[in-house]
Amino acid sequence: MMAKNKELRPPTYSISVVGLSGTEKEKGTSGVGKSCLCNRYVHPKADDYYPEHTSVLSTIDFGGRVVNNDHFLFWGDVNHTSEEGTEYKVQVIEQTEFIDDQTFLPHRSTNLQLYIKRAAASKLQSAEKLMYICTDQLGLEQDFEQKQMPDGKLTIDGFILCIDVSKGCNRKFDDQLKFVNNLVAQLAKTKKPVVIAATKCDECVDHYLREVQAFATNKKNMPVVETSAHLRVNVLQSGLWNTQQRGVTKQRLIAEFGIHEGDLNRDIGFTSHYR
Repeated sequence: MMAKNKELRPPTYSISVVGLSGTEKEKGTSGVGKSCLCNRYVHPKADDYYPEHTSVLSTIDFGGRVVNNDHFLFWGDVNHTSEEGTEYKVQVIEQTEFIDDQTFLPHRSTNLQLYIKRAAASKLQSAEKLMYICTDQLGLEQDFEQKQMPDGKLTIDGFILCIDVSKGCNRKFDDQLKFVNNLVAQLAKTKKPVVIAATKCDECVDHYLREVQAFATNKKNMPVVETSAHLRVNVLQSGLWNTQQRGVTKQRLIAEFGIHEGDLNRDIGFTSHYR
């Protein structure tokens, strides 16, 4: 009976959200929107959305069970049902770089790799790591929902690559693209599917978006989705779908869109670019 129940359990896919990270020198005075995208996807209700997430932490907060001395966050999971009625679950990981609030250098972790290589990891492990919700949770874990990362480990099935197409804060767009180009080279080695999320499109600089689209075309027509976590428009709700049911012999990453505010969606006109 137990074996039968296990077989009926919906499949689980793990998505890693990556993008420019580092000190203020590398990423400017604000991030590229990875945390807000994860927040809006995992916790879509307005009251559960936190527009600010810091990567500058004390040694105590870095060592707490939420961060757990890692440079990645476990955001929890989301249940889905496909158009064919198949149920599946998506677990979300965010790869980031936490900065010491005293030295303003990256915190020391057990993984000494640079971000670009660490973010492309396909296997992650962190015993008793708790789901991240918001910055206020750190140090006050008992006041928030406590959900552990299943089994303390997971295997990444695909990546969402965030590229900020807003003006940015003390950051050159060309420098971001150089970083992303190097990151994509590492992601390609995993042979896992990748979708680009153009973030902060509510503050979009048009020629930045065009550059992202051109970049994606040069990378074997990598899919691009224009998103705004703040306005809850075209937030990338991504999971891995086993397309073998449609006669395709490999898995591919597909995007599903939560049209939460239809009128706003039409007014702004964000689009997805699938080729």
